[in-house]
Amino acid sequence: VKYAEEFATEFLPNVSTCKSPQQMLGAVIKTWFAEQENIKPENIYSVSIMPCTAKKFEAQRTTMTRKGLTDVDAVLTTRELVDLIKMYGINIQQLDPETADSPMGIRSSAGKLFGASGGVMEAALRTAYYKLTGKEMTQFRVNELRGMNGRKETRLQIGDLEIGIAVVSGIANAKILLDEIRNGRNDLHFIEV
Repeated sequence: VKYAEEFATEFLPNVSTCKSPQQMLGAVIKTWFAEQENIKPENIYSVSIMPCTAKKFEAQRTTMTRKGLTDVDAVLTTRELVDLIKMYGINIQQLDPETADSPMGIRSSAGKLFGASGGVMEAALRTAYYKLTGKEMTQFRVNELRGMNGRKETRLQIGDLEIGIAVVSGIANAKILLDEIRNGRNDLHFIEV
């Protein structure tokens, strides 16, 4: 979002107005969860563990606050978390396994995808597919969008509609793709950065 605000303003009308999963959960923690647990939101310190350093800036944006409280108070990168685990001599293999909590009941399998590159895209596509067809995707994973490549593209057929999709990692790859679009490329309908 910050890149688009500064260097690609013509694309701002196309940027999703949804908060990121990190910020959505932060807002839910400080509103719904606080109410459920009878905790004052100002007494909650929400920490997010994310792979991308840009999430630190995102958490500090003024649009990510409610009544003067930030949705997410701190962001650690996964690398920083690993460093802390090593610093404190924690051996993950020796920890007793625990079941994940489910404060909101059952969850969709699409939600598990958000932490992986292309995961938000795949979750959105699976949801759109279901909403448009009333059926689950038979191709359960959109494999073309998975993996560590800096840029991935595919096409997905939903009924008579063919959707062009791209997932890019990093601003350098996003810039290349946006330059292609500026130069006339028009076959993509959904881009995840």
